[in-house]
Amino acid sequence: MWRYFRLLGLFARVSIQDDAAYRADFYAHALMSLLHLGAEVIGLWTIFANTRSLAGWTVFEVVTLVGVFRVMSGMVGLLIAPNMRNMMEDIRHGGLDFALIKPVNSQFYVSTRRIVFWRLTDVAIGVLMVGVGCAKLHSQLSWLSLAYFVVMLAAGVTIIYSFWLILATCAFWFTRISNIEMVFWNVFEAGRYPVTIYPRWIRLCLTYVFPLAFLTTFPASSLVGKSDASELGIAVSVSAISLTTASIFWRFGLRHYSGASA
Repeated sequence: MWRYFRLLGLFARVSIQDDAAYRADFYAHALMSLLHLGAEVIGLWTIFANTRSLAGWTVFEVVTLVGVFRVMSGMVGLLIAPNMRNMMEDIRHGGLDFALIKPVNSQFYVSTRRIVFWRLTDVAIGVLMVGVGCAKLHSQLSWLSLAYFVVMLAAGVTIIYSFWLILATCAFWFTRISNIEMVFWNVFEAGRYPVTIYPRWIRLCLTYVFPLAFLTTFPASSLVGKSDASELGIAVSVSAISLTTASIFWRFGLRHYSGASA
């Protein structure tokens, strides 16, 4: 176990060194994150200038939700998306050979070798928005509700990682999987608002087909007092099933990989 933590630290150090060579790029991305924050605040102000609630969610409850959305978006961009993109390219060009010959679990290696540190600005902005939302709601956060939130967030990250791993593994059979990524990001934008604003059939799709509710709405609900223990159990179960399914599919895909020498 400690070996994997040391490897993760090594990957982080190498990623920092790579980013340090292009510091202007890092600052530009950080500035774009702040501009996105401004656009989100303007959007929320426009909505709540015309209504007092959005499907039962008040303005600062939605601020908390948008904060969770930014945290989740930052986590995807920080670790999940860049590694899955690299993996798809390695499968297409045969570079996956170099990952498979290393004396370490291949799934761990291809999932953690690249860390895009500028995306930490999105995570920090999201945490700040969650803090502001909870403070304005005068929420009396107990250790139990905070623990619920952390577990919900961890379950959401696990679910979205599993989704991306399944998507990337499809590159063993298809060559243009990267195009589907654009579909993902467009659908993911729906998580900026509570799933309860959508018609019932869309809400069911965003919960059980594309599990967007587990990524944003459910974690935010645990902080603003709109969730119950059953949602926590469902989220943990879905994350465990998703990770198991993705890992099995990854190993199945490896059996169909012919390598660069084929």
